[in-house]
Amino acid sequence: MKSYIPTSCLSFLLAFLFAATAFGQSPTPTPDSDDVVKITTKLVQVDVVVTDKKGAQVRDLTAADFELLQDGKAQKIMGFSYVNVDSAAVTTAIVSKPPPTAKGVPLPPPALVKAGNYGRIIAIVVDDGACGASLWGINSSRDALVKFVREQMLPTDMVAIYRTRAGSSTYQQYTSDKNVLLAAASKIRWYPAQGGCGASDGSFTEAARTNTFQKITPGGNETKVIETEEEKKSRQYREDSITNNQVVGTLGVIRYVLRGLDQSPGRKMMFLLSDGLAFRNRQNETLSSKAALREVTDAANRAGVVVSTFDLRGANVPGMIESKDEILVQDDFNATKAVSDGRIADARRAQDGLAVLAYETGGEFYQGSDRLENPMGEILRRETGYYLLAYEPNDETFKGKKFTSIEVKVKPPELKVAYRSGFTGVPDETAKPKRRTGDSELYEAIAAPLPRPGLAVRLSAYFANTLYGSDMVRSTFHVDGADITFADEANGLKKAVLDVVAVTMNEKNEVVDEFTRTHTVKFDANTARLINERGLVYAADVPVKKPGTYTFRVAIRDGNSKTLGSASQVVTIPDLKKSGLYLSGLTITNVDSTGKFDTPTAPTAETAISLPISPAVPAIRKFSPGSIVAYLYTIYNAKLDRASGKPRLSVKANLYQSGKLIAEGPPQEIDLKDQKDLTRIETFAYMQLSKTADPGDYAIQIIVTDLGEGAKNAVSSQWIDFEIVGQ
Repeated sequence: MKSYIPTSCLSFLLAFLFAATAFGQSPTPTPDSDDVVKITTKLVQVDVVVTDKKGAQVRDLTAADFELLQDGKAQKIMGFSYVNVDSAAVTTAIVSKPPPTAKGVPLPPPALVKAGNYGRIIAIVVDDGACGASLWGINSSRDALVKFVREQMLPTDMVAIYRTRAGSSTYQQYTSDKNVLLAAASKIRWYPAQGGCGASDGSFTEAARTNTFQKITPGGNETKVIETEEEKKSRQYREDSITNNQVVGTLGVIRYVLRGLDQSPGRKMMFLLSDGLAFRNRQNETLSSKAALREVTDAANRAGVVVSTFDLRGANVPGMIESKDEILVQDDFNATKAVSDGRIADARRAQDGLAVLAYETGGEFYQGSDRLENPMGEILRRETGYYLLAYEPNDETFKGKKFTSIEVKVKPPELKVAYRSGFTGVPDETAKPKRRTGDSELYEAIAAPLPRPGLAVRLSAYFANTLYGSDMVRSTFHVDGADITFADEANGLKKAVLDVVAVTMNEKNEVVDEFTRTHTVKFDANTARLINERGLVYAADVPVKKPGTYTFRVAIRDGNSKTLGSASQVVTIPDLKKSGLYLSGLTITNVDSTGKFDTPTAPTAETAISLPISPAVPAIRKFSPGSIVAYLYTIYNAKLDRASGKPRLSVKANLYQSGKLIAEGPPQEIDLKDQKDLTRIETFAYMQLSKTADPGDYAIQIIVTDLGEGAKNAVSSQWIDFEIVGQ
């Protein structure tokens, strides 16, 4: 049914929308560059960061200021450059606290980040599956990530949050949408250790227990030993073996993350938040996790990933004796010292792997900080560029698989240099998996954590629900016509071939639905020309059986040129039987002279592909200045007001340009006249764009508040982006 925002409200919004263009400047894009780290038989290239005493980057050095050594021998620097990834936003917006927002107020929509134009790529790994994971550490990591997302993350950052407890099935989605990341952070919580780790109450250390007891005998009390030294060593060996297996599992998750990051160019960052990665047992013997750690550091270096590690124990004193400890000094005068020394040794072993992983990948190891967002801010401030140094390796470098060490020195003594420690003697073409061809390329594009640039694909996906209660992901995606290649047929027609793969994955990274289709279409020359101008729109409905958070991913290949493109989007499927107010299905489209507009309909395999009548259809959303547009949406589960027997709902529209709020409209009560089903209220409104609107990316956010008695002012919101193009 129809709902109108009053003309005065629209005038207010539009006046601000197009009078405040100075606030909508796009940040300077990151320069294109080849792989950061190259390891070939002809050339080895590494990235280096140099900072001063205050931690600020030093950018004005020359090749003569560096000394590069391989296995202790000086190398001639054959290539030298500085890659600047800085922008005004990076240097000024780090740790800039946003204005406070009222409880329940939705976060603003993210700025549009197109495939290949990403800013910083950051993977955050929370080691919540460790045997030694502490309640304090897991809670502090969750709090730090919330602050990072709200206060330190930039509009063009692509961030993913991983939890090792989920293993290789961990949810993998890089996004700039803060709502998605905050939802992922909110699920981080401490659980008792599993996998044979033993009982734990979430403390940093287990309680000490006396090793003797008094046994009453006919001759009097006798002191008995509970555990002999041999039994103690056997127990410790088993415990250390279990911990070692857990560390190997954590490193396996990191390898999984690195494989995804390896598909993206440039220098990437990883934050590992953990209570420890030990690769030695209590007898100081090296365990199998040390070899796994070496493999991970080599993989990180080849993928161009800098790993910074954070000890989640914070500012604690590891040798402290606590009230929970049971220590009888009459049995052993040095019992207290033995417990304290053992805990100090355990803490050092736990930190070993964290330190090695950071330093060997050019990152930093942070310990003793209770506010993890502070060292995170230091890292982000420092990551504004890097030097690339290249040299020609000698013939012995790749004979065998021995580790080759790299050392970089800088001549000014007051400067600090961060670099990667080296690599195994295997060139990249051997170490990295071979690129596959055929259909596997499509599935590689689907599996990639970041959308692949190439064939330009614009995806729009949202929750939809039928009248019969079936849930689905309704999606439309636009394929840029300039990227579609036509082959000439003998009869004069033009043939295009599109291979489409789409998957829907749950939070465990399990595929719950997928389809693979090949569409071969033939057109006359005039229609082919229109397709090259307007592109093609593809539509699909994917049924979903269970509520939850899903990732919808699509990969498309041009069968003639073999060009690939992909896109992904997170979609939340609510449980309408249990959840409260929910807003979904926000679309925006052009309006003709009679006030009519097109709405998305259920597609079939035969009608999935269509030629858009204009760039202003819901799948493309490109409008000219002065256009009249309509935005429509559906409201589910509104409370019935006791007095009127109908819901009382208010709606407000906020407008954004390039991720910044430029107009905030006042709330207006929704007119429910002619609504047939009050459990699913379908409504829309018109908006006219200013004739003097500047071209660029915009977004409209709709916020609905339930004013009904007992609704407790429940709020639900949704946003959609659109583009204003020049005449």
